[in-house]
Amino acid sequence: MYWLLVLVMFLLILTITWLTLRKIKIGNISSRYVPVTGCDSGFGNLLTKQLDLLGFHVFAGCLTQAGVESVKSECSDKVMAIQMDVSNDESIKQTIEVIRKKIPSEKGLWAVVNNAGVLGSIGPSTWQTRQDYENIMAVNVYGVIMVTKACMPLILKEHGRVINTASIAGRFAFGSPSYCVSKYGVEAFSDVLRREIYRSGVSVHIIEPGFHRTPILDRESYRQKVNDKIKQLPQDIKDSLPCNLVDTMMVGFDTFLEKVASSKVYEVVDAYIHAITSQFPKKRYLVGFDAKFIFRPLSMLPEWISDWVIVKMLP
Repeated sequence: MYWLLVLVMFLLILTITWLTLRKIKIGNISSRYVPVTGCDSGFGNLLTKQLDLLGFHVFAGCLTQAGVESVKSECSDKVMAIQMDVSNDESIKQTIEVIRKKIPSEKGLWAVVNNAGVLGSIGPSTWQTRQDYENIMAVNVYGVIMVTKACMPLILKEHGRVINTASIAGRFAFGSPSYCVSKYGVEAFSDVLRREIYRSGVSVHIIEPGFHRTPILDRESYRQKVNDKIKQLPQDIKDSLPCNLVDTMMVGFDTFLEKVASSKVYEVVDAYIHAITSQFPKKRYLVGFDAKFIFRPLSMLPEWISDWVIVKMLP
């Protein structure tokens, strides 16, 4: 009984100490440089503004010129908005050249945030083509890999951090097959990289959001994706589909948004901020009620249970 009490007290002290360490922040924020991809809207846009308020120098990668102009108009001079396509190696190279010229010669990058991502093609596996998978992998996986590779010399110089955006769908697969495959890829790359550079002083962190109501889950965009995909299907598959399929899928989408997707987008931004500013950040950040209390527990159950639950729960 005595040793059990000692063990409990030790674990309690260890937990309190670790939680306290998590709250310790880094210093010299005003002299640190952070590139963020996917800043046109959503998490990346909000993160850029928050980092600006905190005093970081930010390189905000935007896919569109409209995104660049929007960031410029809403942020201070410490934010440099750059038009950047993470699926294009030449665009990544040009962005890194801009960054190298902008930062002092003795400085590196404190963190790179690989936030850019797309939802990809809609529909079941039998609808997906090789090109559908290649399109989403080009952004969600190869973009993460190539941006990290391009930034790594500057991150090593600063003993900084790599922060990659995966998803709870990268740990428990359901819904869009191409999206899940891409997010599993982010998880795998991040795990391998973290172990490769373990002794380098550079750390790797994974953000695993549940479903949040950002532009990637825009209702009209989703409907358009469904319509476009159905038009591209072979005639024999189209002939087998019910005439009201689009409306049925939209009812399922609306139900999912209402019951599962969270409006608390700030939770994801807060996770990014902690990964960037904490002296002792987490390796993984599960974000959202659904990620923590629905899908993560489901991933730990035997498949015959989790399969039954997910089929019952999701439209």
